[in-house]
Amino acid sequence: MRTIMKLTLSGALLFGATACSVDSLTIPNYNAPTVAGLAGDPAGVQLLVTGILVNERNNIVQPIMDFGQFGREVYDYFPTDGRTQSNYLIGIPSPQRLERAGFASGGWNARFQNMKNAVGLISTANASSLPAAQKKAVSGFAKTMRALNLLYVISGRDSLGSSVDIPDDFQKPAAFVSRDSVYKFIAAMLDDAKADLAGSSTFPFVLTAGFSGFDAPATFLKFNRALKARVDVYRATLGCGATCYTSALSALGESFVTPVGGSGSITSLNTGVYLNFSAASGDAQNGLSYSVTNSRFAHASIVADAQTKADATPDNRLTRKVVANATVVNAPGGINIPATQHFIVYATNSSSVPIIRNEELVLLRAEANIGLNNLGPALTDINDIRVVSGGLAPLAAFGASPLDALMYEKRYSTLFEGLRWVDMRRWNRLGLLPLDKAGQFVAKVMPIPQSECDARASQPVINGCGPNQ
Repeated sequence: MRTIMKLTLSGALLFGATACSVDSLTIPNYNAPTVAGLAGDPAGVQLLVTGILVNERNNIVQPIMDFGQFGREVYDYFPTDGRTQSNYLIGIPSPQRLERAGFASGGWNARFQNMKNAVGLISTANASSLPAAQKKAVSGFAKTMRALNLLYVISGRDSLGSSVDIPDDFQKPAAFVSRDSVYKFIAAMLDDAKADLAGSSTFPFVLTAGFSGFDAPATFLKFNRALKARVDVYRATLGCGATCYTSALSALGESFVTPVGGSGSITSLNTGVYLNFSAASGDAQNGLSYSVTNSRFAHASIVADAQTKADATPDNRLTRKVVANATVVNAPGGINIPATQHFIVYATNSSSVPIIRNEELVLLRAEANIGLNNLGPALTDINDIRVVSGGLAPLAAFGASPLDALMYEKRYSTLFEGLRWVDMRRWNRLGLLPLDKAGQFVAKVMPIPQSECDARASQPVINGCGPNQ
Protein backbone atom coordinates (compact mmCIF):
# COMPACT_ATOMS: atom_id res chain seq x y z
CA MET A 1 0.00 0.00 0.00
CA ARG A 2 2.80 2.39 0.95
CA THR A 3 4.75 1.42 -2.18
CA ILE A 4 1.84 2.30 -4.44
CA MET A 5 1.39 5.66 -2.72
CA LYS A 6 5.11 6.44 -3.01
CA LEU A 7 5.16 5.55 -6.71
CA THR A 8 2.04 7.57 -7.36
CA LEU A 9 3.29 10.68 -5.63
CA SER A 10 6.69 10.30 -7.25
CA GLY A 11 5.03 10.13 -10.64
CA ALA A 12 3.04 13.27 -9.94
CA LEU A 13 6.13 15.16 -8.81
CA LEU A 14 8.19 13.90 -11.73
CA PHE A 15 5.55 15.07 -14.17
CA GLY A 16 5.78 18.58 -12.72
CA ALA A 17 9.57 18.59 -12.60
CA THR A 18 10.16 17.51 -16.20
CA ALA A 19 7.65 19.81 -17.89
CA CYS A 20 8.86 23.07 -19.43
CA SER A 21 6.38 25.75 -18.42
CA VAL A 22 6.02 27.57 -15.12
CA ASP A 23 2.35 26.53 -15.01
CA SER A 24 3.37 22.89 -14.77
CA LEU A 25 4.97 23.57 -11.39
CA THR A 26 1.49 23.98 -9.91
CA ILE A 27 0.77 20.68 -8.19
CA PRO A 28 -2.77 19.70 -7.09
CA ASN A 29 -3.48 19.97 -3.37
CA TYR A 30 -3.80 16.29 -2.50
CA ASN A 31 -5.16 17.19 0.94
CA ALA A 32 -8.18 18.88 -0.69
CA PRO A 33 -8.44 17.33 -4.15
CA THR A 34 -10.91 18.46 -6.77
CA VAL A 35 -12.18 16.56 -9.81
CA ALA A 36 -10.65 19.17 -12.10
CA GLY A 37 -7.30 19.03 -10.33
CA LEU A 38 -7.05 15.25 -10.25
CA ALA A 39 -8.42 14.78 -13.77
CA GLY A 40 -5.59 16.90 -15.11
CA ASP A 41 -2.95 14.97 -13.20
CA PRO A 42 -1.69 11.66 -14.65
CA ALA A 43 -1.50 10.26 -11.12
CA GLY A 44 -4.97 11.44 -10.12
CA VAL A 45 -6.88 8.22 -10.82
CA GLN A 46 -4.22 6.13 -9.07
CA LEU A 47 -4.33 8.39 -6.01
CA LEU A 48 -8.09 7.99 -5.70
CA VAL A 49 -7.95 4.22 -6.18
CA THR A 50 -5.21 3.95 -3.56
CA GLY A 51 -7.28 6.07 -1.19
CA ILE A 52 -10.31 3.80 -1.64
CA LEU A 53 -8.23 0.70 -0.92
CA VAL A 54 -6.53 2.30 2.09
CA ASN A 55 -9.94 3.23 3.51
CA GLU A 56 -11.27 -0.25 2.76
CA ARG A 57 -8.36 -1.77 4.64
CA ASN A 58 -8.78 0.63 7.55
CA ASN A 59 -12.53 -0.06 7.76
CA ILE A 60 -12.45 -3.87 7.73
CA VAL A 61 -11.62 -4.47 11.41
CA GLN A 62 -14.79 -2.86 12.75
CA PRO A 63 -17.46 -5.01 11.04
CA ILE A 64 -15.58 -8.22 11.80
CA MET A 65 -15.33 -7.25 15.47
CA ASP A 66 -18.86 -5.80 15.74
CA PHE A 67 -20.60 -8.58 13.85
CA GLY A 68 -18.39 -11.10 15.65
CA GLN A 69 -19.57 -9.90 19.06
CA PHE A 70 -23.22 -9.82 18.05
CA GLY A 71 -22.83 -13.30 16.55
CA ARG A 72 -21.08 -14.71 19.64
CA GLU A 73 -17.81 -15.43 17.88
CA VAL A 74 -15.60 -13.04 19.83
CA TYR A 75 -15.29 -11.31 23.20
CA ASP A 76 -13.50 -7.98 23.64
CA TYR A 77 -12.13 -7.91 27.18
CA PHE A 78 -10.34 -4.57 27.07
CA PRO A 79 -9.13 -4.53 30.65
CA THR A 80 -10.14 -1.01 31.71
CA ASP A 81 -13.45 -0.54 29.92
CA GLY A 82 -16.41 -2.89 30.37
CA ARG A 83 -18.32 -1.07 27.64
CA THR A 84 -16.55 -3.28 25.12
CA GLN A 85 -18.95 -5.92 26.43
CA SER A 86 -21.94 -4.03 27.81
CA ASN A 87 -22.44 -1.84 24.74
CA TYR A 88 -22.73 -4.91 22.51
CA LEU A 89 -24.34 -7.58 24.68
CA ILE A 90 -26.48 -5.65 27.17
CA GLY A 91 -27.31 -2.31 25.58
CA ILE A 92 -29.97 -0.09 27.14
CA PRO A 93 -33.40 -1.06 28.53
CA SER A 94 -37.09 -0.56 27.76
CA PRO A 95 -37.03 -2.08 25.19
CA GLN A 96 -33.56 -3.61 25.35
CA ARG A 97 -31.59 -2.31 22.41
CA LEU A 98 -28.23 -0.92 21.36
CA GLU A 99 -27.42 2.71 22.05
CA ARG A 100 -27.35 4.96 18.96
CA ALA A 101 -24.50 6.99 20.42
CA GLY A 102 -22.61 3.98 21.82
CA PHE A 103 -19.76 1.80 20.61
CA ALA A 104 -22.09 -0.41 18.58
CA SER A 105 -23.29 2.32 16.21
CA GLY A 106 -20.17 2.56 14.07
CA GLY A 107 -19.29 1.49 10.55
CA TRP A 108 -21.47 4.11 8.89
CA ASN A 109 -19.61 7.36 8.18
CA ALA A 110 -16.46 5.69 6.90
CA ARG A 111 -18.44 3.48 4.52
CA PHE A 112 -20.35 6.40 3.04
CA GLN A 113 -17.14 8.38 2.74
CA ASN A 114 -15.63 5.56 0.69
CA MET A 115 -18.78 5.42 -1.44
CA LYS A 116 -18.36 9.14 -2.07
CA ASN A 117 -14.72 8.48 -3.00
CA ALA A 118 -15.94 5.92 -5.54
CA VAL A 119 -18.33 8.44 -7.08
CA GLY A 120 -15.49 10.98 -7.22
CA LEU A 121 -13.23 8.42 -8.91
CA ILE A 122 -15.72 7.96 -11.75
CA SER A 123 -16.07 11.72 -12.19
CA THR A 124 -12.30 12.15 -12.21
CA ALA A 125 -11.78 9.39 -14.78
CA ASN A 126 -14.54 10.73 -17.02
CA ALA A 127 -13.00 14.22 -16.95
CA SER A 128 -9.54 12.87 -17.76
CA SER A 129 -7.87 12.09 -21.08
CA LEU A 130 -8.08 8.33 -20.54
CA PRO A 131 -9.39 6.27 -23.47
CA ALA A 132 -13.10 5.52 -23.31
CA ALA A 133 -12.54 1.81 -22.57
CA GLN A 134 -10.32 2.60 -19.60
CA LYS A 135 -12.84 5.11 -18.28
CA LYS A 136 -15.34 2.26 -18.30
CA ALA A 137 -12.87 0.02 -16.50
CA VAL A 138 -12.43 2.65 -13.79
CA SER A 139 -16.19 2.91 -13.49
CA GLY A 140 -16.52 -0.87 -13.11
CA PHE A 141 -13.97 -0.88 -10.30
CA ALA A 142 -15.56 2.09 -8.54
CA LYS A 143 -19.12 0.76 -8.75
CA THR A 144 -18.00 -2.61 -7.38
CA MET A 145 -16.31 -0.96 -4.41
CA ARG A 146 -19.31 1.30 -3.81
CA ALA A 147 -21.61 -1.73 -3.80
CA LEU A 148 -19.30 -3.55 -1.38
CA ASN A 149 -19.37 -0.66 1.08
CA LEU A 150 -23.15 -0.38 0.93
CA LEU A 151 -23.36 -4.14 1.53
CA TYR A 152 -21.46 -3.69 4.80
CA VAL A 153 -23.89 -0.93 5.81
CA ILE A 154 -27.07 -2.91 5.15
CA SER A 155 -25.59 -6.10 6.63
CA GLY A 156 -25.36 -4.17 9.89
CA ARG A 157 -28.64 -2.23 9.75
CA ASP A 158 -30.81 -4.83 8.00
CA SER A 159 -34.52 -4.06 8.61
CA LEU A 160 -33.76 -0.41 9.43
CA GLY A 161 -32.77 0.21 5.82
CA SER A 162 -30.29 2.86 4.72
CA SER A 163 -29.77 5.68 2.30
CA VAL A 164 -28.25 4.72 -1.04
CA ASP A 165 -27.67 8.02 -2.82
CA ILE A 166 -24.49 10.03 -2.38
CA PRO A 167 -25.47 13.73 -2.25
CA ASP A 168 -23.07 16.43 -3.39
CA ASP A 169 -23.91 18.34 -0.22
CA PHE A 170 -23.52 16.24 2.91
CA GLN A 171 -25.52 18.86 4.80
CA LYS A 172 -28.55 17.57 2.89
CA PRO A 173 -28.58 13.85 3.71
CA ALA A 174 -30.25 11.44 1.33
CA ALA A 175 -33.55 9.83 2.25
CA PHE A 176 -33.67 6.35 3.73
CA VAL A 177 -35.06 3.44 1.72
CA SER A 178 -36.10 -0.06 2.75
CA ARG A 179 -33.79 -3.04 3.16
CA ASP A 180 -35.20 -4.61 0.00
CA SER A 181 -34.55 -1.41 -1.97
CA VAL A 182 -30.98 -1.25 -0.67
CA TYR A 183 -30.25 -4.82 -1.75
CA LYS A 184 -31.81 -4.20 -5.17
CA PHE A 185 -29.62 -1.10 -5.53
CA ILE A 186 -26.49 -3.09 -4.64
CA ALA A 187 -27.37 -5.88 -7.07
CA ALA A 188 -28.05 -3.40 -9.88
CA MET A 189 -24.79 -1.55 -9.22
CA LEU A 190 -22.80 -4.77 -9.37
CA ASP A 191 -24.48 -5.62 -12.67
CA ASP A 192 -23.72 -2.12 -13.99
CA ALA A 193 -20.11 -2.63 -12.95
CA LYS A 194 -20.04 -5.94 -14.79
CA ALA A 195 -21.05 -4.21 -18.03
CA ASP A 196 -18.40 -1.51 -17.53
CA LEU A 197 -15.64 -4.04 -16.89
CA ALA A 198 -16.33 -5.90 -20.11
CA GLY A 199 -14.86 -3.30 -22.45
CA SER A 200 -11.18 -3.05 -21.44
CA SER A 201 -8.26 -5.42 -21.01
CA THR A 202 -6.33 -3.34 -18.47
CA PHE A 203 -6.88 -0.95 -15.59
CA PRO A 204 -5.15 2.45 -15.74
CA PHE A 205 -4.04 1.93 -12.13
CA VAL A 206 -2.29 -0.62 -9.93
CA LEU A 207 -4.11 -2.59 -7.24
CA THR A 208 -2.63 -3.92 -4.01
CA ALA A 209 -1.20 -7.41 -3.56
CA GLY A 210 -4.46 -8.63 -2.04
CA PHE A 211 -6.02 -8.35 -5.51
CA SER A 212 -3.34 -10.50 -7.11
CA GLY A 213 -5.02 -12.60 -9.79
CA PHE A 214 -7.96 -10.17 -9.82
CA ASP A 215 -6.13 -7.03 -10.94
CA ALA A 216 -7.32 -6.72 -14.55
CA PRO A 217 -10.91 -5.98 -15.64
CA ALA A 218 -11.59 -9.57 -16.77
CA THR A 219 -10.35 -11.11 -13.51
CA PHE A 220 -11.70 -8.32 -11.28
CA LEU A 221 -15.06 -9.21 -12.82
CA LYS A 222 -14.80 -12.62 -11.12
CA PHE A 223 -14.55 -10.79 -7.79
CA ASN A 224 -17.55 -8.67 -8.76
CA ARG A 225 -19.56 -11.81 -9.56
CA ALA A 226 -18.53 -13.39 -6.25
CA LEU A 227 -19.97 -10.39 -4.42
CA LYS A 228 -23.10 -10.59 -6.56
CA ALA A 229 -23.54 -14.23 -5.52
CA ARG A 230 -23.32 -13.27 -1.85
CA VAL A 231 -25.89 -10.51 -2.37
CA ASP A 232 -28.25 -12.82 -4.28
CA VAL A 233 -28.14 -15.52 -1.60
CA TYR A 234 -28.80 -12.93 1.11
CA ARG A 235 -31.74 -11.57 -0.89
CA ALA A 236 -33.09 -15.08 -1.45
CA THR A 237 -33.41 -15.67 2.28
CA LEU A 238 -35.00 -12.26 2.78
CA GLY A 239 -37.96 -12.96 0.51
CA CYS A 240 -36.69 -13.18 -3.08
CA GLY A 241 -36.52 -16.98 -2.97
CA ALA A 242 -35.91 -19.13 -6.04
CA THR A 243 -35.36 -16.17 -8.38
CA CYS A 244 -32.40 -14.96 -6.36
CA TYR A 245 -31.02 -18.45 -5.70
CA THR A 246 -31.00 -19.02 -9.47
CA SER A 247 -29.33 -15.66 -10.01
CA ALA A 248 -26.72 -16.57 -7.38
CA LEU A 249 -25.83 -19.78 -9.23
CA SER A 250 -25.46 -17.79 -12.44
CA ALA A 251 -23.16 -15.28 -10.75
CA LEU A 252 -21.12 -18.09 -9.19
CA GLY A 253 -20.64 -19.56 -12.66
CA GLU A 254 -18.86 -16.32 -13.62
CA SER A 255 -16.86 -16.08 -10.39
CA PHE A 256 -13.69 -17.84 -9.26
CA VAL A 257 -15.47 -20.65 -7.39
CA THR A 258 -14.10 -24.14 -8.00
CA PRO A 259 -16.32 -26.79 -9.64
CA VAL A 260 -18.78 -28.72 -7.49
CA GLY A 261 -16.79 -31.03 -5.22
CA GLY A 262 -13.50 -29.83 -6.70
CA SER A 263 -11.84 -27.53 -4.18
CA GLY A 264 -8.95 -29.97 -3.67
CA SER A 265 -6.83 -28.11 -1.13
CA ILE A 266 -6.77 -25.43 1.56
CA THR A 267 -4.81 -23.25 -0.85
CA SER A 268 -7.64 -23.48 -3.36
CA LEU A 269 -10.24 -22.67 -0.70
CA ASN A 270 -8.22 -19.62 0.34
CA THR A 271 -8.15 -18.19 -3.17
CA GLY A 272 -9.84 -14.81 -3.09
CA VAL A 273 -9.50 -11.07 -2.65
CA TYR A 274 -7.79 -9.72 0.46
CA LEU A 275 -6.94 -6.48 2.22
CA ASN A 276 -3.27 -6.12 3.13
CA PHE A 277 -1.66 -4.96 6.36
CA SER A 278 1.97 -4.25 7.14
CA ALA A 279 4.31 -4.00 10.09
CA ALA A 280 6.33 -1.32 8.29
CA SER A 281 6.74 2.02 10.02
CA GLY A 282 3.82 4.34 9.29
CA ASP A 283 1.64 1.62 7.81
CA ALA A 284 -1.40 -0.08 9.36
CA GLN A 285 -1.18 -3.32 11.33
CA ASN A 286 -3.98 -5.86 11.47
CA GLY A 287 -5.95 -5.00 14.60
CA LEU A 288 -7.74 -8.36 14.44
CA SER A 289 -4.50 -10.15 15.24
CA TYR A 290 -3.95 -11.19 18.84
CA SER A 291 -0.38 -9.96 18.44
CA VAL A 292 -1.76 -6.43 18.02
CA THR A 293 -4.88 -6.44 20.22
CA ASN A 294 -4.57 -9.05 22.94
CA SER A 295 -7.92 -8.31 24.58
CA ARG A 296 -9.99 -10.18 21.98
CA PHE A 297 -10.90 -13.79 22.61
CA ALA A 298 -12.81 -16.64 21.01
CA HIS A 299 -16.29 -17.33 22.31
CA ALA A 300 -16.43 -20.45 24.48
CA SER A 301 -19.04 -22.11 22.27
CA ILE A 302 -16.63 -22.33 19.34
CA VAL A 303 -14.61 -25.02 21.08
CA ALA A 304 -17.60 -26.72 22.67
CA ASP A 305 -19.55 -27.06 19.40
CA ALA A 306 -16.74 -28.32 17.14
CA GLN A 307 -17.27 -31.76 15.65
CA THR A 308 -14.53 -34.39 15.82
CA LYS A 309 -12.63 -36.37 13.22
CA ALA A 310 -12.33 -40.12 13.02
CA ASP A 311 -9.37 -40.03 15.43
CA ALA A 312 -11.47 -38.07 17.97
CA THR A 313 -9.46 -34.87 17.51
CA PRO A 314 -11.34 -31.64 16.71
CA ASP A 315 -12.31 -30.23 13.33
CA ASN A 316 -9.16 -28.93 11.62
CA ARG A 317 -10.78 -25.52 11.22
CA LEU A 318 -10.87 -25.17 14.99
CA THR A 319 -7.24 -26.09 15.50
CA ARG A 320 -6.13 -23.87 12.59
CA LYS A 321 -7.99 -20.85 13.91
CA VAL A 322 -8.22 -21.03 17.71
CA VAL A 323 -5.69 -21.83 20.48
CA ALA A 324 -5.75 -21.84 24.27
CA ASN A 325 -4.69 -18.75 26.22
CA ALA A 326 -1.66 -18.97 28.43
CA THR A 327 -3.99 -18.06 31.32
CA VAL A 328 -7.72 -17.68 31.78
CA VAL A 329 -8.84 -14.07 31.23
CA ASN A 330 -11.77 -12.57 33.13
CA ALA A 331 -14.13 -9.98 31.71
CA PRO A 332 -13.63 -6.42 32.98
CA GLY A 333 -15.92 -5.82 35.94
CA GLY A 334 -16.98 -9.48 35.90
CA ILE A 335 -19.75 -8.73 33.40
CA ASN A 336 -19.16 -11.87 31.34
CA ILE A 337 -17.68 -15.35 31.59
CA PRO A 338 -13.92 -16.07 31.60
CA ALA A 339 -12.17 -16.48 28.24
CA THR A 340 -9.90 -19.46 27.67
CA GLN A 341 -9.14 -19.28 23.92
CA HIS A 342 -8.04 -16.71 21.35
CA PHE A 343 -7.93 -16.57 17.57
CA ILE A 344 -4.98 -17.27 15.32
CA VAL A 345 -6.96 -16.73 12.12
CA TYR A 346 -4.84 -13.62 11.62
CA ALA A 347 -1.58 -14.98 12.91
CA THR A 348 0.59 -11.84 12.70
CA ASN A 349 0.28 -8.08 12.66
CA SER A 350 0.62 -8.15 8.87
CA SER A 351 -1.83 -10.97 8.11
CA SER A 352 -4.25 -10.17 5.29
CA VAL A 353 -8.03 -10.14 5.78
CA PRO A 354 -10.29 -11.65 3.12
CA ILE A 355 -13.11 -9.73 1.49
CA ILE A 356 -14.36 -12.97 -0.03
CA ARG A 357 -12.81 -16.43 -0.51
CA ASN A 358 -13.49 -19.53 -2.55
CA GLU A 359 -14.48 -21.45 0.60
CA GLU A 360 -17.38 -19.06 1.17
CA LEU A 361 -18.39 -19.29 -2.48
CA VAL A 362 -18.59 -23.10 -2.35
CA LEU A 363 -20.92 -22.83 0.63
CA LEU A 364 -22.99 -20.09 -1.03
CA ARG A 365 -23.47 -22.47 -3.95
CA ALA A 366 -24.50 -25.24 -1.55
CA GLU A 367 -27.00 -22.87 0.07
CA ALA A 368 -28.45 -21.82 -3.28
CA ASN A 369 -28.83 -25.45 -4.31
CA ILE A 370 -30.50 -26.30 -1.01
CA GLY A 371 -32.88 -23.41 -1.60
CA LEU A 372 -33.71 -24.82 -5.04
CA ASN A 373 -33.97 -28.39 -3.66
CA ASN A 374 -30.92 -29.50 -5.67
CA LEU A 375 -29.71 -31.55 -2.73
CA GLY A 376 -27.24 -33.76 -4.63
CA PRO A 377 -24.76 -31.02 -5.63
CA ALA A 378 -25.35 -29.25 -2.32
CA LEU A 379 -24.28 -32.35 -0.39
CA THR A 380 -21.26 -32.80 -2.65
CA ASP A 381 -20.10 -29.24 -1.94
CA ILE A 382 -20.69 -29.54 1.79
CA ASN A 383 -18.75 -32.80 1.93
CA ASP A 384 -15.96 -31.24 -0.09
CA ILE A 385 -15.62 -28.54 2.57
CA ARG A 386 -15.96 -31.02 5.45
CA VAL A 387 -13.16 -33.24 4.13
CA VAL A 388 -10.74 -30.68 2.69
CA SER A 389 -11.12 -27.88 5.21
CA GLY A 390 -12.31 -29.70 8.32
CA GLY A 391 -10.73 -33.14 7.98
CA LEU A 392 -14.14 -34.56 8.92
CA ALA A 393 -15.87 -37.60 7.52
CA PRO A 394 -18.34 -36.84 4.71
CA LEU A 395 -22.05 -36.96 5.40
CA ALA A 396 -23.86 -39.94 3.91
CA ALA A 397 -26.99 -37.83 3.52
CA PHE A 398 -28.64 -34.71 4.83
CA GLY A 399 -30.71 -35.08 7.96
CA ALA A 400 -34.12 -33.54 8.47
CA SER A 401 -32.69 -30.05 7.88
CA PRO A 402 -30.04 -29.53 5.20
CA LEU A 403 -29.70 -25.99 6.54
CA ASP A 404 -28.38 -27.40 9.83
CA ALA A 405 -25.53 -29.07 7.96
CA LEU A 406 -24.79 -25.90 6.03
CA MET A 407 -24.94 -23.80 9.19
CA TYR A 408 -22.19 -25.82 10.85
CA GLU A 409 -19.87 -25.69 7.82
CA LYS A 410 -20.40 -21.98 7.27
CA ARG A 411 -19.68 -21.24 10.92
CA TYR A 412 -16.30 -22.95 11.04
CA SER A 413 -15.22 -22.23 7.46
CA THR A 414 -15.71 -18.46 7.84
CA LEU A 415 -14.84 -18.16 11.52
CA PHE A 416 -13.97 -14.59 12.54
CA GLU A 417 -14.65 -13.21 9.05
CA GLY A 418 -17.74 -11.22 10.06
CA LEU A 419 -20.43 -13.45 8.53
CA ARG A 420 -22.01 -15.56 11.31
CA TRP A 421 -24.31 -12.91 12.81
CA VAL A 422 -25.58 -11.91 9.38
CA ASP A 423 -26.18 -15.55 8.47
CA MET A 424 -27.99 -16.43 11.69
CA ARG A 425 -30.26 -13.42 11.35
CA ARG A 426 -31.26 -14.08 7.75
CA TRP A 427 -31.85 -17.77 8.61
CA ASN A 428 -34.10 -16.64 11.52
CA ARG A 429 -31.83 -18.43 14.00
CA LEU A 430 -30.57 -15.63 16.22
CA GLY A 431 -32.35 -17.38 19.08
CA LEU A 432 -29.75 -20.16 18.88
CA LEU A 433 -26.91 -17.82 19.80
CA PRO A 434 -25.82 -18.20 23.43
CA LEU A 435 -26.45 -15.74 26.27
CA ASP A 436 -23.50 -16.07 28.61
CA LYS A 437 -24.88 -14.14 31.57
CA ALA A 438 -28.23 -12.86 32.78
CA GLY A 439 -29.18 -9.53 31.26
CA GLN A 440 -27.63 -10.16 27.85
CA PHE A 441 -29.52 -10.15 24.57
CA VAL A 442 -28.72 -10.80 20.92
CA ALA A 443 -29.01 -7.62 18.88
CA LYS A 444 -30.93 -7.94 15.63
CA VAL A 445 -29.55 -4.77 14.05
CA MET A 446 -26.92 -2.15 14.63
CA PRO A 447 -28.48 1.23 15.39
CA ILE A 448 -28.56 4.15 13.02
CA PRO A 449 -25.93 6.54 14.42
CA GLN A 450 -27.36 9.41 16.45
CA SER A 451 -25.65 11.91 14.17
CA GLU A 452 -27.57 10.53 11.19
CA CYS A 453 -30.86 10.84 13.07
CA ASP A 454 -29.98 14.40 14.12
CA ALA A 455 -29.15 15.34 10.54
CA ARG A 456 -32.63 14.24 9.49
CA ALA A 457 -34.47 15.97 12.33
CA SER A 458 -36.56 17.98 9.87
CA GLN A 459 -37.62 14.86 7.99
CA PRO A 460 -40.42 12.50 9.07
CA VAL A 461 -39.31 10.01 11.74
CA ILE A 462 -37.47 7.22 9.97
CA ASN A 463 -37.13 3.60 10.92
CA GLY A 464 -34.33 3.38 13.45
CA CYS A 465 -34.57 6.96 14.75
CA GLY A 466 -37.74 6.73 16.86
CA PRO A 467 -37.57 7.11 20.66
CA ASN A 468 -37.61 3.35 21.28
CA GLN A 469 -35.33 2.32 18.40
